[in-house]
Amino acid sequence: MLNQSLGIVKRPQLGGDVEARCGKCKEVREHVIAALDDKGGIARVECRTCGSNHIYRERKTATKTTSTRTVRGTRKDSASMVEAVGPLRAYSMQARFAVGDRLEHQKFGLGIVIEVRASKIDVKFGKELKTLIHAG
Repeated sequence: MLNQSLGIVKRPQLGGDVEARCGKCKEVREHVIAALDDKGGIARVECRTCGSNHIYRERKTATKTTSTRTVRGTRKDSASMVEAVGPLRAYSMQARFAVGDRLEHQKFGLGIVIEVRASKIDVKFGKELKTLIHAG
């Protein structure tokens, strides 16, 4: 069973979404529940990004760390300091995004907005940082 922030208990069901580490992508990504075990727990999942089907393993609670490595030679990687908030939204150039928004891009997959400028946003897709246009 999955615990929600409001104390509501949600049972996993086939076709539902769950975040899990993808062995092929080497990242924590959104997955679709592909199979349940005898007790109603999640047995297998399919990655929404790469399509790989694998055994589901519970995510370990990780401690926050701050990275000091540079991305594109000028900015620090601040994605580890950004909390993902809100529902997953489809990317559109006409939409407005804020820091922490989760988005799904047709080509790059799932990402988190880590910086917002006038008409551009920096989005972390796995290990890559992409600059996209938005209606800022």
